[in-house]
Amino acid sequence: MSQVYFEDLEPGDEVGPLAKTPTREQIREYASLSTLSQGRFSSDEDAKGEGLQGMIVPGNMSMSFLSQLLTDWAGPGGHVARLEVNFRRMVNPGDSLQCKAMVTDIGEVSGTNRVTLDAYIENQDGERPVQGIAEVILPNR
Repeated sequence: MSQVYFEDLEPGDEVGPLAKTPTREQIREYASLSTLSQGRFSSDEDAKGEGLQGMIVPGNMSMSFLSQLLTDWAGPGGHVARLEVNFRRMVNPGDSLQCKAMVTDIGEVSGTNRVTLDAYIENQDGERPVQGIAEVILPNR
C-alpha cells in the first residue's frame, strides 16, 4: 500500500475510482451481520412488500464502499477522521458503481494535516446515489 502525503496534494486532485458491483449474495451476507437481515435487504418479495421494486443495497454498505476508497487512499500513515453522506437514490444489486472523491480543501488545524474531500458514488447511469464530505488526516513527507 502506498502513502499519500499532505504536501503533495492540491484542491481539485481526484481520488479513485474504486469499482464495486454489489451482488444479491453480498447484500444478504452484509445484512445478516446486523439487524438488517429481514425486509428490503434480503429478498425482492420482502422489498416489494415494503413498496419497493426489489431488494436494495443497505445505505451502510454503500457508505462502507466510500470508506474503503478513502482508507485505502490515506494509506497506513493516514486515517479518515470524518465521513458524512447523504443517500439520494436507491442502490440496487448489480449496479456498476464507481466510488470517487475530490480534494476540496487542505489545511493545518491545531498541528494536524486535514484534507477535506467531496466523496460520492456514481452508478452506471451517471447518477450519484450517495454523496458526502470526508475529512482525512495525512502525514507530512
